[in-house]
Amino acid sequence: MPIEQIDSDTFLHGLLNDISGRIEQIRQKRDSFLTDAVLLGEIPSPTFGEGDRIRTVVDRFRENGLDNPLVDEFGNASAQLPGTVGESSILIMAHADSVFSPDVRHEIQVGSDFMTGPGIADNAIGLAAMISLPRLLSDLGIQLRDNLILVANSKSLGRANMEGARGFLETMSLPAKAGICVEGSTLGRLSYSGLGTLRGEITLQVPSDYDWKRFGAAGAISHLTGLINKIREIPIPKEPKTQIVFGGLKCGSSYNTSPRQGTLRFEITSEGDEVIGQMEDNLNEICEQFSAETGTLVNMEVVAKRKNCGIPFTHPLVKTTRTIMQEAGITPQVDPSTGDLNALILGGLPAVTLGLTTVENLREVNETVHLEPLYAGMAQLITLIEAIDQGICEV
Repeated sequence: MPIEQIDSDTFLHGLLNDISGRIEQIRQKRDSFLTDAVLLGEIPSPTFGEGDRIRTVVDRFRENGLDNPLVDEFGNASAQLPGTVGESSILIMAHADSVFSPDVRHEIQVGSDFMTGPGIADNAIGLAAMISLPRLLSDLGIQLRDNLILVANSKSLGRANMEGARGFLETMSLPAKAGICVEGSTLGRLSYSGLGTLRGEITLQVPSDYDWKRFGAAGAISHLTGLINKIREIPIPKEPKTQIVFGGLKCGSSYNTSPRQGTLRFEITSEGDEVIGQMEDNLNEICEQFSAETGTLVNMEVVAKRKNCGIPFTHPLVKTTRTIMQEAGITPQVDPSTGDLNALILGGLPAVTLGLTTVENLREVNETVHLEPLYAGMAQLITLIEAIDQGICEV
């Protein structure tokens, strides 16, 4: 039966009282999403190469009888579960891409209380959870007033700069009143803000006419090491909180050859947009100076840049999410996002990111998710959807 519109406090109280029973019900229905987690996890889905996984998601949408299952021009898979009223919608999004290339063997091992394999936490289990929502809602006897828009978004990670999520929001036909980004990692995660971010790559090349007799002459590895040391000399403010992470260094091909080219990947995050701008200027100056002093060709490419954004800690969506977590025995861990949540909030949609379970070896080939905490993670997700549906999370 459709849920009647009732007093918000009364309805939320009823939801909270039902969470422990709901966790047990979800445990009994675990096959409805664990099977999809294995299916999707064993399909390689690197950023810009998500096509096979996306097509499988659309097939699952069709099999579940959802409306309008399709792949859009940005490579996202989406579908809708119509609500009993359908005047507004709730957007549920889970990114389909992974950090692992097709060269990595994608095999998911399933134990009594764990699943292990590349990308199972980030984000095959989140994707499977999103796909399973229509079946779980039906099994739990829940009918929503709002439409549920399910999106497996492509081009989320690395150089993609949330292209899939941004494209979907720009062309979304149904109005949404709130959004939830679903991630496998980590149970208790509560993101309601996005960090200012500068993500880039610095390429250093030793030119063909390089003077190997000049003072300080060296190959690309030595030069990049010196460049990293220069970057580390940039003063990092304590307030607003700021950090720089070197995410990858690719250089060289053999033991006995001095490489002529290398690439350094980095990401700067800060709670201050002005700091991001200052750091970008500093990096450009360092690259220009280093090139002039060493006789190398140094080029910095910015692959992603975005501003700080967020909804208030006191927003009803955040307050309700915290309350649901606590009732489910989950300790909220506030963690600003650098992912798709930024696209939703910058697009004007109140939204949060939730993690579903505890994880080990994140972004390693033996990435592991634990199953027992997952049931509470799924219960928090479904309960929050119900709360949004009843208008409890609106300002």
